[in-house]
Amino acid sequence: MDQENESSSATHKAAVAAAATMRLAAVLSLKAAITRRWKDKGRGKVGATKNLLGEGAKKLLRTSMLNLVLAGRVVAAKESAVGGSNNHQTDFMIANPNDITREQVELIQDRALQTNIASLLSKIARMDLPLMWQGLIPSLVEAVRCAQGTVYQIKHQPQSKQMQQLFQAVIYNAMNSLEAILSEISTQRLLVDKKYRNSIALQYLGSIVESGLMPPFQELESLGNTASNNNGMMGGGGECIAFTLRYATLTSRVVSHMMISSFSKLVEEKSLLVDRILTLTHSFLSRWLPCILGDSDDAVHVTLRKPLKQLLRVHCDLIVDLQSSHPESFARYLTPFLTLFHSSLMCIVGVPEQKRCQRRNVANNNDLGANNSNLRCGTDRFAIAFLSFLANVAGTSKYADLVNAKREMASFFTPSLVQSLSRTLLQLFSIHISPIQIGHNDDDDDSEYDAVLWQDDPEAFYHWEMNRSSEEDVGCAAQNLFLALAESSFSGDVVLPWLMGFVTNVVSQRLAVELEGGISFGIDPQIIYSALPLGAPCAKLSSGAENASMDLLLQWDAIYTAAGLMGSILENYTGYSFQTWFRVSVGDCLSMLLRQSKQQRTQLPILQRRMIWLLSCNANQVPISSPFNPFGMLSSAILDQDVCVRLTAVQAMDALLPQCEDAPSLLQSIVEPTAPALYQLVNECAEVESRSSCLDLLSNLICMQTGGSLTNEILNTIVAPLSSIWDNAIDQNLRLKRSVLTILSCIASFVGPESCSVLYPLVLPMIDESFAREENVFLVEEALKIWWVFLRLSRKYDSLLGKLFIHTVELSKDFDHLMILMRVTEHYIILGGATFLNDHATTIQSVLSHVVGEVRPRGTAYIFLVIEALLCSFPVEGGALLNSCGVLKTLIEACASSYFDDGKCDPDRVIVLYLAALARVSLSRPDTLQLPLKLPSGAVFGEEEFISLYTGKFQVAGNGAHGLLYQKLWALLLLSFYPPCQLASCCNTVLRKSKTIFNIFISVLKNVHPNGTNLLSYEVGCGDDEESIYIGEDFYDALLQGQRANDIVISTSLHEAVSTKLNSLPNELGQNYQEFCLAENDALRQLKEVILSVEG
Repeated sequence: MDQENESSSATHKAAVAAAATMRLAAVLSLKAAITRRWKDKGRGKVGATKNLLGEGAKKLLRTSMLNLVLAGRVVAAKESAVGGSNNHQTDFMIANPNDITREQVELIQDRALQTNIASLLSKIARMDLPLMWQGLIPSLVEAVRCAQGTVYQIKHQPQSKQMQQLFQAVIYNAMNSLEAILSEISTQRLLVDKKYRNSIALQYLGSIVESGLMPPFQELESLGNTASNNNGMMGGGGECIAFTLRYATLTSRVVSHMMISSFSKLVEEKSLLVDRILTLTHSFLSRWLPCILGDSDDAVHVTLRKPLKQLLRVHCDLIVDLQSSHPESFARYLTPFLTLFHSSLMCIVGVPEQKRCQRRNVANNNDLGANNSNLRCGTDRFAIAFLSFLANVAGTSKYADLVNAKREMASFFTPSLVQSLSRTLLQLFSIHISPIQIGHNDDDDDSEYDAVLWQDDPEAFYHWEMNRSSEEDVGCAAQNLFLALAESSFSGDVVLPWLMGFVTNVVSQRLAVELEGGISFGIDPQIIYSALPLGAPCAKLSSGAENASMDLLLQWDAIYTAAGLMGSILENYTGYSFQTWFRVSVGDCLSMLLRQSKQQRTQLPILQRRMIWLLSCNANQVPISSPFNPFGMLSSAILDQDVCVRLTAVQAMDALLPQCEDAPSLLQSIVEPTAPALYQLVNECAEVESRSSCLDLLSNLICMQTGGSLTNEILNTIVAPLSSIWDNAIDQNLRLKRSVLTILSCIASFVGPESCSVLYPLVLPMIDESFAREENVFLVEEALKIWWVFLRLSRKYDSLLGKLFIHTVELSKDFDHLMILMRVTEHYIILGGATFLNDHATTIQSVLSHVVGEVRPRGTAYIFLVIEALLCSFPVEGGALLNSCGVLKTLIEACASSYFDDGKCDPDRVIVLYLAALARVSLSRPDTLQLPLKLPSGAVFGEEEFISLYTGKFQVAGNGAHGLLYQKLWALLLLSFYPPCQLASCCNTVLRKSKTIFNIFISVLKNVHPNGTNLLSYEVGCGDDEESIYIGEDFYDALLQGQRANDIVISTSLHEAVSTKLNSLPNELGQNYQEFCLAENDALRQLKEVILSVEG
């Protein structure tokens, strides 16, 4: 019988688990469907049919999901169909046990299901609110109120425990959904969304506080008082208290969302409610923070510490976010929270038990490489919150303009407090170097620390420290607060002189350096303590009497850090000069440490690295001509034993490079020893960021060698490893290929056109691979640049270089690279001439067919660099090439669209370019243009419309530096249509429009110099988003001059051409000539006068 019962129980459990899994899968499927099908987001093809949910289905889903949360009941589809729209009602739980089904209980208590339903409701709310489903939030708030009232009613009834737990679950589910919804809609930034959040906060915050926040807090207060009276811990009630804490945390998040989004409005209209909430928060934090932050582990039961800490953090974060988001409205609450958070911070760094104030003795020779996983850097979330709040307050400049806030700030930030706080902050700066634990090490995910210890992995430590965030690291948050104090009008006058006092303490600096460098040892700890610039460290931040030297090193590390962070602030401070400090102390100390670093170390090079970092922070103030030779010291540091020091030296040298732009000999002396050291560091480093920074420094060193000279030996040293680096750059190291291309580009620029072809066997396959392989798509931009550099440096067309041009077909499909691609193509045409055109005519056609008419006006300007080069160098062949690939037809269609102004036409500046290209083609071969053209609208664009467009846009064509050239081009085209002319219709048109056309001739003849010196060729300047490249500029200009000499517009004498045409008119027109002269008498007379004046 027992076996049968056990079998039946197991079967029932399996069925329940299967049903729960099925329900969860259904909700997850609904979430996915809602994301895709709830609302049209304007994605996909225009006009495509979109399979969206109907309004009936949406109503059913809204009601069903809400009822699942509040009553564990689903509205069935058939039930909805019977009841119609009136059946879409919200259910609330009732207190009669006979009316509650077992299925409802299962659904309400299914935590995974309810969590995902809350997420689903938040997604719907984001898309619906505030225009749709306005009853969602009111229903959840009302459900909490009703269920809380039911709990009070049945609390003392016999056998009501299960019913009470059920209604508490309903309250929790409703509040969980409300929190998810508010969290989702709080990110929306439209004005209508902000107004909606304000209205929700004003209407329902009071109810949530009364029925949601106060009950758990009253219960916690009662438990706290009981524990205090019994001199025991808060721990009775076990799981019940834990649930209360979790629910209080959830409700606090709901209140937090409403307060943060609408605080200013709430202060304005519901000030008493805000006062009540913040008083409750202050009282709660004051009561329980000491229990968590204090030294006693017995104040709170171990099982409750984690949920209590989470609740405390929510309220700490609420205060931080309120002040940050609404500084002016929060001003009235400054003093109590400043006092509370400052005292709590001091509690964290105050006197601990000996077991919690031990720090690793990294100075001990036997312990340098040891590992103690129990000692971690301070990531205590509370300390970060306190530091952030104080930093935000100190950094709020608006408080200086508010009378009450200004008084409270001045009252709180007294000189003694500022000095004491600054001293504590500096000691927090360096806790990541010699890790300590400044909080309890509970089983709390948020307290786990992922910092890398310097001695375990110097390279990883370097990157971790560089990427620290004030939201995750105590030391970084302390730095933010210190900077805020230094810049604040309330405390800056205290901080700056205080810090300056340490800078001038040469004796203490010297002692610290001698201890780190192993020059002095065996010194009495009391002597070392007397030299501590910050005085005795806080107990929890002390290394202990057995390691006084570490305290001295860390304090000077903190002072150097503060000086580096405040570089721009200190520059404006009277009496401070980094140049003087470097000459008097820093340079000498760093030089001493670098000399000692060649010996076996027994100490982490803390100060050596920090001084090098200090140089990068003050790069523009470092005296490069100093006897200490900063660049020489950095070159030496790159050869150091410690990878962290070497990477810091790379960073500092990169920052100092602009200082020696006018000192080529100094640059040359740097490159020769540094290049091999950088390659050695590249080989030793594992992180791609490290290797990339080394290669970037090397490229910068070469790029700045404009006035110097490098021997072939050092150039070979630089080039030799690049092939290996390229070949081995796979997976996460792929980005190193970009650095390789940059270095080669710099070398090519340095060696110039005479020797750059030597690099072809190495460089051209790399460029080819960058374009050919899909995984190298991120290299395209850099490959285009180096391709452009080598092309500009070439003095003759090379078939090896020409083979790369085939890649332009694919590249032209991506308009992101259009600018440089068009410049490359233009240069190929001018440099390669007929040889290039014969080899790549088809490729040019493919490229132009991809881009002409497909880009914006700015892009069209670059395209016409290619078309101008093509038609100027090869007038006949170029026109035939453009015609056969359909480009000419595209240009004519665009011009026709402009003539008829169909609403989709290109702007005039684009049409002018199109007309210029058509003019060049027509001048070389008049029969190439395919006119007339019939448009889809039925309109016909013929010769008359074509000529009218030129006469109508003539003034627009004169805009820009090349405007006069285009106006002369148009004048030559119009002149070519006068008899004798192959196109009779064009001839008739120009004869009818001769008055206008003769005025065009007169304008051009008057403005163009007889020798054409004021005719400027078409060019496009570099835009803001285009990198200027000046390499080979002189040769490029010479190529353009050669093209200019062949340009028919430049070489043709307009006045002679006009004279010839006018002289031929009597014979061509015959008896109609007299009629023509009478009709155009004035214009013809003026034209002849201008011709005579030009000839004279």
